[in-house]
Amino acid sequence: MTTTNNWEEIFNRACEHSFSLLRSDDVLNINFSAEETNFIRLNKSKVRQISSVEQASFEMDLLCGQKKASLSLDLCADEGSNTELITKHLEELKREVDSLPDDPFITPLTNEGSSRVVNDGLLPSVDEFIDLLGGLMAQVDLAGYLTSGPSYRGSANSLGQKHWFSSTSFFFDYSLYTAKEKAIKGSYAGSTFNRQDFDTKMNESIAALSKMDSEQKVIAPGKYRVYLAPSAVNEVSGMLGWNALSGGAYKRGECPLAELFEGKKKLSEKCNIQEDFSLGLSPRFNDLGEVSSEKISLVSKGKMNELLVSRATEKEYGLKSNQATEREGPRSLSIGEGELTRENILKELGTGLYISDLHYLNWSDKQKARLTGMTRFGCLWVENGEVVGPIKDLRFDETLYQIFGEGLEQVTNFSDVHMTTGTYGNRSIGGSRNPGMIIENFSFTL
Repeated sequence: MTTTNNWEEIFNRACEHSFSLLRSDDVLNINFSAEETNFIRLNKSKVRQISSVEQASFEMDLLCGQKKASLSLDLCADEGSNTELITKHLEELKREVDSLPDDPFITPLTNEGSSRVVNDGLLPSVDEFIDLLGGLMAQVDLAGYLTSGPSYRGSANSLGQKHWFSSTSFFFDYSLYTAKEKAIKGSYAGSTFNRQDFDTKMNESIAALSKMDSEQKVIAPGKYRVYLAPSAVNEVSGMLGWNALSGGAYKRGECPLAELFEGKKKLSEKCNIQEDFSLGLSPRFNDLGEVSSEKISLVSKGKMNELLVSRATEKEYGLKSNQATEREGPRSLSIGEGELTRENILKELGTGLYISDLHYLNWSDKQKARLTGMTRFGCLWVENGEVVGPIKDLRFDETLYQIFGEGLEQVTNFSDVHMTTGTYGNRSIGGSRNPGMIIENFSFTL
């Protein structure tokens, strides 16, 4: 898709007009998002749909004293239409905010300065991507979809603050199937499409697929040595966004890693976790326009340095804010790499389970950081460094203290970027970077 609109200019003009309509006691906060996205959907190794979306949303939070009212509307490329729409809806906001009672928990707006970050990418066109897949799709039964193009975010308020972020990126989420309908799942994502990396990823998936029609091995419940591939680690690290790193959740007694934060427990020295905005997956500013540090060290050599804390939590509980979002979850999580090479994974695993993917994760005991879930696609039994065959799906039940702590034996010297793949309503941004891990005494219950 060729960029057809100057969304930054549309954002700037919409903000200027909005601020010009305010009364003396009004303060307005604006959050803007836009996208220009290509979608390609495939099934049975055939292109079934090619489509594109261009859209923008404009969210306004009007504060007057201790009162607040909010609404969201869609913008277009026509300035006159946007001006008329904003004028109408801002008048509605004024009437609404005047009718509301005071809210003692409102976080006041401040001027957090200005910033501008533009992350350009290198993406294949629709035709180029289809050509790339041509030879591969002749070999396998492939289903999946490509999402690619630029995303935009803006934040401004009437006190003079203004931030802009744009990122051009893609993700290809796919599954390969055998004639017996066994499957391998994979993904490839980033801002620069690299043909060699793409071929390596696809060839690994095809090689793993060749093992899936072998007789399934039934594994008895118990503790096993496992290798969690980056996609499986991504599912586990995603649970950190479920209050495990939240300062507010800690104060409310709902934080699974409370004992880690208090120093009562620790993780492996091989475990390093940070919020890393240099990945370009997400803007550093939150919905209030507060700008986080480019890197926030959350866990270093197994010890927790800090939780993610919003200004609302700072106001209510006294923890120092590090400009987290209201949800206090990671936006651009990165787990540090180790020394295990790709070529030595099976050798170092020895005998155990090669876990390519996990799903249906949830807390089974939140207070003890214990989670449960199921193995998914492409999980294999390995003996003496050699793949024997696929396993029947298993349920695991294990703690983060075992996965990232006592059981963590080795971490790969490579990692994969996993972008947030949500496209409901609009295209999500953010994601994480995860290595693979060898873990001992990993518990399976069913």
